[in-house]
Amino acid sequence: MTQQMFADRLGKSKSWVDKVERGIRELNKLDVLHEIAAALRVDVALLQTGPLSGGAVPPADAELRGLVDGVQASLARYGPAAPARSLDRLARNAAYGWTTFRHGRLRRVLADLPGLLTQSRQARADAPGADAVAVEVYQLAATVLRKVGAAEVAWLAADRAMAVSVGLGDPVLAARAAVPLGGVVRELAQPRPAFELCVSVAHDLAPTDPLAVDEERLSVHGSLLLQAAMAAAQLGDPLTVLELVDQAAACAARVGDGQDHHHTGFGPALVDGVRVAAALALESPAVAVAAHEQAVTRPGWWGLPAGTRADHLVDAARGYAGTGQDAEAARTLLEADRIAPEEVRVRPAARAAVALALRQADRPDPRLVMLGESLGLDGAR
Repeated sequence: MTQQMFADRLGKSKSWVDKVERGIRELNKLDVLHEIAAALRVDVALLQTGPLSGGAVPPADAELRGLVDGVQASLARYGPAAPARSLDRLARNAAYGWTTFRHGRLRRVLADLPGLLTQSRQARADAPGADAVAVEVYQLAATVLRKVGAAEVAWLAADRAMAVSVGLGDPVLAARAAVPLGGVVRELAQPRPAFELCVSVAHDLAPTDPLAVDEERLSVHGSLLLQAAMAAAQLGDPLTVLELVDQAAACAARVGDGQDHHHTGFGPALVDGVRVAAALALESPAVAVAAHEQAVTRPGWWGLPAGTRADHLVDAARGYAGTGQDAEAARTLLEADRIAPEEVRVRPAARAAVALALRQADRPDPRLVMLGESLGLDGAR
């Protein structure tokens, strides 16, 4: 079909189609990929796993696929479990898993998760108080699985966390479980349900006394606002994004940086990162670059764990590439790879950012070419 025919089917302009075909416009929204797949009458997976797409779990990465499969198999077990050896040990292992995740060691977390999930099942069988720790483990599983592109498996873990936490009758814990669930639902091209979930739970958790400072509650409330903001960005609603992010920023100012209440990592530096990610989702790369360059001047930036900083740098690189600043895009990606390699080499979004930077540069940085070759991106040479 012609570009105009294809554009008409999608409800887009011919110019939009032309820019996509030439690699000028990046396709980073799953709902748009689903629309394109429907128009072309192909499976959406075909559009996600091409050599330059950075697609879901990298096809050649058998080790990563095996790790994801191991977590999925563990989540699928429902049978009786042996008695737990120690609830304290489970809590320590869960905390270590979150620390490992924050530092970008994604494979290590995936390798440890089957054991953690088994320990959780064992502890819940006979240890009072184990449900709260089990929720943390399910949340960790959902978060890392979503990051490596296994959203369907992540949904199972996120739903399990929500089900267990609601049964405990703790509104803060239940609200915390809604944070990864909202992210997974967004990833599965359902931004409207994700938005409604996060806004509703955040509203219920909002502090009744504006002068009271309950940092744990504020951290979860603010995290929900940020998830809702990202969903609003996917829906193309910049005013709602601004409102929600500003509300989260007010909470973050009271919590401060360097905190990790309920493993949210919530604080002013995290809010800065979401401003960048939301601008990209709204297809405003210049705004994303400006937000990034302001964020890195603040003290809280340097206190972020390596994995969190690398995640932010990948987003910044997408902004630089979108504004034609090829050298800055390459520099930022290489810095992310230096401080937390797996945040670049494992995550589909990062692989796509490398692919985009390579496509757009007339003379790509040789180090970026080498990185692209190591990722198996055909456009690296």
